[in-house]
Amino acid sequence: MRICVTGGTGFIGKMLVRRLLAEDHQVRVLARSSPRAEGLKAQGAEIVPGDVSDDAALDSAAKDAELVFHAAAKVAGSGSLEEFTDVNVNGTQRVFDACLRQRVRQVVYLSSVAVYGIVKEDKAIDESTPFDGNPEGRDFYSRSKIAADQLVISYSKKHDLPTAILRPGIVFGPGKPLPVALLGGRLGQTNIVFGSPNHRFPLNYVENLVDALLLSMTPSGDLLRQYIVLDDDDLTLGQYHSAKSDADLTRTVFLPGWLVLLGGPLGGIPRHQVQRALQDRHYSTRLIREDLGWSPRIGLKEAIGRTQRR
Repeated sequence: MRICVTGGTGFIGKMLVRRLLAEDHQVRVLARSSPRAEGLKAQGAEIVPGDVSDDAALDSAAKDAELVFHAAAKVAGSGSLEEFTDVNVNGTQRVFDACLRQRVRQVVYLSSVAVYGIVKEDKAIDESTPFDGNPEGRDFYSRSKIAADQLVISYSKKHDLPTAILRPGIVFGPGKPLPVALLGGRLGQTNIVFGSPNHRFPLNYVENLVDALLLSMTPSGDLLRQYIVLDDDDLTLGQYHSAKSDADLTRTVFLPGWLVLLGGPLGGIPRHQVQRALQDRHYSTRLIREDLGWSPRIGLKEAIGRTQRR
């Protein structure tokens, strides 16, 4: 299959491109000049110079493609709301416009569970859950992803463009430090976590996520498909840190979440964002498991071990 990938030099994108090439797909990657782009070219991918701000480059990348994976995004780091919006919202609009101009048959869009807000206690979050109704109380990344998801859903329905949206949690794997928590950090060999060890922790090992992305290529009679993707719906912070400590020999200290709400070390984060992060959030992955037959191929301990051996 002829496939175009945006964000192909990113952490998830480069793994996706490698897997697509290994399965003998013709892969074209939209990417700015970099050693990572050269590495993908050496593996057999065609590189189209540019980024999601360049309509001409997008047209070249999407030309004759049967499917587009849109994984490009501004995820972390400093930046203004305008900068996050330009990449994550306006860039997504440009990608979908190019897909329409180039008559692409299907789009797979990589989103995030960040689009969901605070829910009632013991209420499972699934694909029918509304997006966060208070985006102004979230960080710039989350605000931009909420707007981008709304755009993608509207675009797919308006233009009859078959689209699959995948929403993972915190993605980890070789080349990235092991995550600590939604609220917390690492000081030397000690992990500092704000919140209860009994609260769920939404994780994705990168190879398991790529498996889900590849399965989403399967044609479907549904115009729009939306999937929450997590390795384990019920993994708790305590269970994760027990496995993490066995691998990296760190220790973990759990501190009450109210310290953050009172203006503790992480007090610069918007209050609504903190309240959301401190909630025990139960995400349901039933739909992707039933629709696509997906399940995590690599378990938590092995995933942590592979990440440690990076």
